[in-house]
Amino acid sequence: MMAQHRVMAAIAHPVSTVVQRYFEVSLFLVLTVGFLTLASTGRLDIPSLVVAGLALGVKALRYRRHPEPELSPTMVNRLTWFYFLFYALDYLLLSRAFLDATVHLVLFLAVVKLFSARTNRDYLWLALIAFLEMLAAAILTVDTTFLFFFFVFLLLGISTFVSFEIKRGAESARMAPLPAHTPLARRLHRSLLVTSAAVSVGILLLAAIIFFILPRFSTGFFSAYAFQPELLTGFSNDVTLGQIGEIKRNRAVIMRIQVEGNDPRAAEGLKWRGIALAQFDGKRWYNELHPPAVLRLPRATRFYLPMPQYPRRPAGRRLDYRVLLEPVSTDALFLAATPAWVEGRFQSLGVDANDSIVNPQHNYTKVSYAAGSVLTRPPASLLRQTPAEYPAEVRDRYLQLPALDSRIQELAASLTAPLTTSYDKAAAIELHLRTKYGYTLDLPPVLPDDPIASFLFETQRGHCEYFAAAMAVLARSAGIPVRIVNGFLTGDYNDVGEDYIVRASDAHTWVEVFFPDLGWVEFDPTPPSAEYRARTFWTRLGDYLDAFDLWWSEWVINYDFSHRIQLAGNLKRRTRSWTLQAHLYLRQLRRNITRELQQAETSILTSRYLPPALFLVLLALLVFFRGRQLRDWLTLNWQLRRRGRAGLVGREATLSYRRFLKLLARKGFHKRPGETPLEFSAILSTQPLGPVVAEFTSLYQEARYGDRPADTARLLGLIQSLEQWKPTAADRDPAA
Repeated sequence: MMAQHRVMAAIAHPVSTVVQRYFEVSLFLVLTVGFLTLASTGRLDIPSLVVAGLALGVKALRYRRHPEPELSPTMVNRLTWFYFLFYALDYLLLSRAFLDATVHLVLFLAVVKLFSARTNRDYLWLALIAFLEMLAAAILTVDTTFLFFFFVFLLLGISTFVSFEIKRGAESARMAPLPAHTPLARRLHRSLLVTSAAVSVGILLLAAIIFFILPRFSTGFFSAYAFQPELLTGFSNDVTLGQIGEIKRNRAVIMRIQVEGNDPRAAEGLKWRGIALAQFDGKRWYNELHPPAVLRLPRATRFYLPMPQYPRRPAGRRLDYRVLLEPVSTDALFLAATPAWVEGRFQSLGVDANDSIVNPQHNYTKVSYAAGSVLTRPPASLLRQTPAEYPAEVRDRYLQLPALDSRIQELAASLTAPLTTSYDKAAAIELHLRTKYGYTLDLPPVLPDDPIASFLFETQRGHCEYFAAAMAVLARSAGIPVRIVNGFLTGDYNDVGEDYIVRASDAHTWVEVFFPDLGWVEFDPTPPSAEYRARTFWTRLGDYLDAFDLWWSEWVINYDFSHRIQLAGNLKRRTRSWTLQAHLYLRQLRRNITRELQQAETSILTSRYLPPALFLVLLALLVFFRGRQLRDWLTLNWQLRRRGRAGLVGREATLSYRRFLKLLARKGFHKRPGETPLEFSAILSTQPLGPVVAEFTSLYQEARYGDRPADTARLLGLIQSLEQWKPTAADRDPAA
């Protein structure tokens, strides 16, 4: 009656059952993880983060004591109609982007449903909203943090749907609810957790197998609708002096570069070329609005670049590498000069008049591409032989100068007057700037009227952009065609991932000088920076995180058909290498064993310890194989002599009978396994040994089963009689 009363009380009062409680907690956590994943992208505005975060926090606090819904259906309907009107206002005036407004709508629906869920239909809506949050996060980012949140979301999602099915089944069967905080409830909790974890791991393993079998061929349908990244100034066709200096204060990772081949550090000291600029108006560098030459490859992924060819330029070394470019608001692809080909998931590429490579589809998402460059710098002797006769197009484009301070022309003349070749003049200007001026990022925020003259004659301090611009102006004043280039230094080498990590602080500006029949040659007037960063535990940890991020982006986000071919090729090469190494190892192992055995054989055969060792081995073998028989024989003889007239009983009698049977076997009479001692004695009753066997069997039976000691002297006498008896030709084994 008491148990029935507890069950009826559980039905009558609104007490959550263990499955209901578990399901509601799992669903709330699923929704929370979806929101955290969306917030981790860094693309949500502050009001959305605050409102949705506070709503989840309030619901978590109220859930412990007030699990009932806070909003009525009427209030939900009113709020929904209001927000659909607000959605148009958000899309047209506030967010002004479809994806932004849609994300706000999803967050609103999540909050409203969270405070009004009553039925299974409401719960399914909450699960769908959580999935939409994860989908929006997948569109907005490809960061490795998404991997962690996705695994947690998968685990909680499976747990939620498993408990939901159990809940629905219990409701349809009209079962009494199981009260919480009971041993059975705790076991059910553990079972649900273990089942969810096992199913999640199985799904991930299966997904990983399918992932590496099925490649991707595009970067995602919604990538064009994602929030645009922060503007990366200094890499467009219109750059004002000082913009590169602003970038250099930022430590954000811009790209990661892996060198292909045997030497992963073969790119040490290189610069990653971005945008080259030709025109200067005194404060900004820019390019005239000429559309780049567009390259399209409808059936392939490798673009062979039509770079200018110069007949006297010497052949250089080849460098192949892969670049993982973070989302940046620039069309430029960063490559080592001079690029020969680019391969990636591009619909088209552009090559402008200054040999810069651009991506017309923009780099608003992570971009992975491979490239090959030819690295060459003509020697000084060859550069000095080049005549200073330039084509008209080069003179018009790369000798252009605005009206400048007259002191600039005088300085250029004083530096180059005693020199005759363009190379020596350019080298003199470069050396003057590198040795007579200082490097700093702390410059006034407002540009002076003539920033180049102010740098050369007043402050005499600046960053790379001022050094490059000053050299370009001085060289053009001396009649040398020059253009400036904005790009990045090599970056920091990460020995964990074997890649170069290029940060915004590695942004750099240098110049390229034109030499007829040899092409453009790099000069860098910026003095080397004395900045040094000590290696710490956190730096090393960052290397591992960067290496994992590189692997994730390269082999997960940008995994395509070329990666599949590369993976198959690597597997084939490594399998062949492992097979060869195993063969060589086994062959060397066989040689070592053979040599050791030969040496051991020689040592043993010539050792004086061989005879006693052989004796001990034989004795050990005898004891091992005949140990039980020897032990029984010694035990029997010792018992016979110890007991004397007292007689043998029990096990001692059994040992004596075993010895008697062995003597009979030597004489040709064998006892079958299924025969009793009496049956065996009856069979031998017609033989000459019949009386001896009968008497011995009788004594043994009485001693073994009748608790009557057998006469020791008589047993020894019978054994001696058997040992002395010799069978004749007429005797035979009755068991034969």
